Formats: sequence, structure tokens, C-alpha cells
Amino acid sequence: MKKLLDKYQWDRADILYLLVMTVIGLAVRGILRVVTTVDWEMYWDPWISDLKEMGFSYLATDRYDYAPSFVYILWVISRLPVNPMTGYKAIHMTLDFVAAAVMGRIVFETTGDKIKSFCTYGLMLIIPTIWADSALWAQCDIIFMLFVMLCFYYLFQERPNRAMFFYGLAFAFKLQSLFIFPFLVILWVNKKVKIQHFLWIPGLYFLSIIPAWAAGRPLMDLINIYMAQGAQDVWSLSIKWANIYQIIGNEYFLLEYAEAGTWLILGILMCILFAMAQKRYRITNGFIVQMALFFAILTPYFLPHMHERYGCLADILAVIYAMMNGKRFFVPVIQILMSFTCYMAYLSHLGWAEPSIFYGVWALAELGLLVIAGLDMWRYMADPANQIPPEKGGSKEHG
Repeated sequence: MKKLLDKYQWDRADILYLLVMTVIGLAVRGILRVVTTVDWEMYWDPWISDLKEMGFSYLATDRYDYAPSFVYILWVISRLPVNPMTGYKAIHMTLDFVAAAVMGRIVFETTGDKIKSFCTYGLMLIIPTIWADSALWAQCDIIFMLFVMLCFYYLFQERPNRAMFFYGLAFAFKLQSLFIFPFLVILWVNKKVKIQHFLWIPGLYFLSIIPAWAAGRPLMDLINIYMAQGAQDVWSLSIKWANIYQIIGNEYFLLEYAEAGTWLILGILMCILFAMAQKRYRITNGFIVQMALFFAILTPYFLPHMHERYGCLADILAVIYAMMNGKRFFVPVIQILMSFTCYMAYLSHLGWAEPSIFYGVWALAELGLLVIAGLDMWRYMADPANQIPPEKGGSKEHG
């Protein structure tokens, strides 16, 4: 603790600020903790009730369609002598504060600026999409986002094996962690991550499904659980997310556009990765964040059947991005406002009402942020000061 205090050189004003922001974060979440949403009534509460009645044997059933890692948490909650919703929200709200601390540390590692680091901690606690996700909506996205943030932290510490371990944990909880997977490919191309480090992704997922498999659920059901998730909610090309389908229309050619859109984003990603692999450039902490934000916006922008919560990772990456470059302060403002508008269109009207600002307008705004992030990334790679001369005698194989 003394080493950490010395590194940040805290004074009384710093400690007072952190305490006040912590209290504010607690107060906001405390007010919202009693709200019961449709998702809680339809999913988590019945699942926890079944777990309480059936015990671990519930894992053998097909009544849940989330990764088993998340259901294990529900099983623990079912065993606690507390109100299930209180226990559930308490766990995820606690992780909000852990994630805020990790975010602050990431910004410090990226910028070396104590003030920006502390501001990031405070902002993370009041970002509406963060407290709405955990305290209001009773969703679990903070789990995989925390593991993604830990992945960044250890990448910045030049410990790629541990970084990929945490990324593997993120994947074991949420498929949406793959939105930013392309940036890891670029790190591999530039020899910052070894190919064997990627084994953490399937390895940890397989380990996470073993208890459910042992309980009796078929192995192929568990392996394909993410594919089964993707086959649900196919009644709209965009499920209240501001992406390209809100511009071209999200209720027509459902099957055709859904298949075409999936191949389209794969083609776009391949073109971008091929172009980025042609040059060698310095991989800085700041550039890692730039890449991750770009892909966090790009992937759900073209993928079909995206939900309103699927921009949450871009929300927090946009904050780090703005802390790196003050001229981009408007990026998190627009990104978070757009995400929160999509949230509330669902939460406030049970999913049937349109937001005050038409989705197509927000989709164009998101496209603008995507272009800005992409151009910033490309300018960095094209800057001669950031380029690395090719190795003589050809490049070595990627380890």
C-alpha cells in the first residue's frame, strides 16, 4: 500500500476526491438497487429459484442459455441467506468499483498523469451505462469488461501470457469479448503476443463448462451455447442498437441481410487486418487503446441482431481514449449518450417505444465516431516517427 501511495503521490485533496466519488457512486447504485426489471423477472429470478430448488443438478438442464460461468455465480447467490436480487446486484455493483480502480490504473500506465487517472476512476462510477447495467438493469456485462480491462493492464505491463489469461476469462463469460479480438491479432503480427497465448481462450472456456458437463448437460450443448444465443432474437436486424441497420432498415430481408451482414463484417475485418499487417510500427499503450476502441465500435456496427447493451465496452474504452487525447473529449460524450439512449428506450418503455432522437441519427453519429477512431489509428501508423524499419534478412516467424 505504501508503495502505491508513493507512486501516485497522493495528497489530501486526492483522497477527499476519491472518497466523495466513491460515496456518490454508492449513492446512485443504492437508490437503483430496488428496481425490478423485466429481465430480472423473466430470467435471473426464475433461474436462481430453480437453482435453490434443484441445486447443482439444475446445470444439467437446458433452461439457461448463458455461459455456465455466469450460472455458477447464480448458484452461489441461491445459497446465500439474502434476498436474491440484493445479492446479485451487490456482486455486480462491487465489480463496478473494482473496474473503476483498474481503469484508473490503466490510464495512469497510458498517460503517466495522476489527475487523469483519478478522474477516470470517478467517471467510471458515474457513467450512466455502467450503473444502469449493474444496479438498475441487473445485467452482468461488468464481469467480462473487468477481465478485458485486466487484459489491457497486463499488456501494458508487458506480460502477455497473463493478459491473455484474463481475456480468456472474459470470453468464458461473454461472447461480446470477441468484438475487440482483431486487435490481439495485430499484437501477434507485431510479436507482442505469442500464438500459444491464444490457447487460454478455448482452454478456459472448456474448463468453465466442465462442472455443467459433470452435472449432466451434454457436452455439445455447452460447446455450442454461444451459437445458440446467436440464433435467438432474430426478429430484428438491430435490437435497439444504433448501427447500420437502423439506417438501411432493420425489419426487411431479415434472413438475407443477417447472413450477408455476418460475411460483410468478416470481409471488412480481413481487409483492415491485412492493411495493418503490411507495416511495422511501435505498439504503444495508447495505440492498443485506439485499436481496441475502433474494433469495439466497428464490429457491432455491422453485425446483425445487436442488442442495446453491446456498446458498453466501447463506452469505457472511449473514456480512456479521451484521457489520452484531450481533443477527443467529445468521443465518450457522444458514445455514452447514444448507448444510454438505447438503454432507456428499452428500460423505460418495456422495449416498444422509440428513443426521443431517432435511431438512424444515432447510427450516423456512431459512424462518425468510427471514422474518427479509424483515421486517428491510420495517422499513427502512417507517421514515420512511429514506424519500425523492416528486419534485414526477412522477418522471423511469429512465436
